[in-house]
Amino acid sequence: MHIMQQLDAGDTYMLPNIDLNLLKLFASLYQTASVSKTAQDLNLSQSACSHALTRLRQRLGDELFIRIENKMEPTIFAQQIAHNVLPAIQQLTDGLKPFEPFDINNDTTFTIATTDYTAWCLKPLIHNFNTSFSNVNLRFVSLEQRIPQEALQDNTLDFACGFAHQQEKSESIVDLLWFKDKYVTALSKQHPLASLQTLNITDFLTYSHILIAPWNETTGIVDTMLAKMKKARKVAITLPHVLTAPYYLQNSHHLLTLPNAYAEQIAQQLNLVLRAPPLAIPDYQIKLYFHKTRQNDPKLKWFIEQFNKFIKL
Repeated sequence: MHIMQQLDAGDTYMLPNIDLNLLKLFASLYQTASVSKTAQDLNLSQSACSHALTRLRQRLGDELFIRIENKMEPTIFAQQIAHNVLPAIQQLTDGLKPFEPFDINNDTTFTIATTDYTAWCLKPLIHNFNTSFSNVNLRFVSLEQRIPQEALQDNTLDFACGFAHQQEKSESIVDLLWFKDKYVTALSKQHPLASLQTLNITDFLTYSHILIAPWNETTGIVDTMLAKMKKARKVAITLPHVLTAPYYLQNSHHLLTLPNAYAEQIAQQLNLVLRAPPLAIPDYQIKLYFHKTRQNDPKLKWFIEQFNKFIKL
């Protein structure tokens, strides 16, 4: 196969179809001026090296190297080739080098997209990083969609921390489980239902609700599960943030179904009571997402290794 290359004048020419191994031989021979040293460099027998040189001469229509005083001296044409080709071969060599190892001694920033709640969930991990790795900076940005695939692929983001309600399968995204948790329904101690130890579905649907919608959804997991029961609730307030939602329960008759981990932290401060929802709601999972095309990025591999060590503590 030939390769078309565009010239400055707008014309095209066909690049010669030459085995790259022959160009490697040319480069080595030009630099060593010795067939035996070239054979050694390329891990070839001297006979195989001589045969390869013959093929290259035939392909390019020039002697390329002439033996003079026991040295292989380049012809004018070989010198011309060397001037143009050797830098290109060096570029190829540099371009195909493996990743440099990640050096924790260098200042490094990891950019992680989070919601307000997932950033709150990551506190123990972040504290561990801050105390263990002084050169690591963790930059949180807003998670504007549940899994921002393009930003994870093009290095705008290193990770996204989000949540899911079921096992996910993706051709492009890998996920790491941080933890699982259940939902609880919170209400003010002044709420008419606060004295009940157990909520039934009738009570649950009698009063209005607060919906947490990080990505401006019109429904949530509670609505999905109610729909399976052919029921619906009334939503009075829709908010994008988990951490502020409980504050809207104060002095109200609203109900709020939210992650248990945060609800337990905030309930006493806001005079809330927590009850089990009167319907089956799947547990949620907090996950770190990254793109499959970056699985061998030393920077990400190092972070994932530290993450896996931490969650096993």
